[in-house]
Amino acid sequence: MRVHDALRKAFTKYNAYADPFTLMELETFVQAAVREGPQGNSMRSLVDNIEVILRRSEDPDAETKAREIAEYVVQLCSSGCS
Repeated sequence: MRVHDALRKAFTKYNAYADPFTLMELETFVQAAVREGPQGNSMRSLVDNIEVILRRSEDPDAETKAREIAEYVVQLCSSGCS
């Protein structure tokens, strides 16, 4: 699975919107988070960046949803994403 597809799937699952260019910007953060694991700084950066995206679209539960999306994407890519 490609990182972009994993991100799109995660955002869709959690009813969140992000345009394709925004998802492309997150791809590097996802790859780093997969390499470092869930406790690494890259995971925190991924969550923070997703939270910013969700806050822009005025999501009332941006903080919790950002963590869930990040964890789901990392789970999807744990067996390998390109």
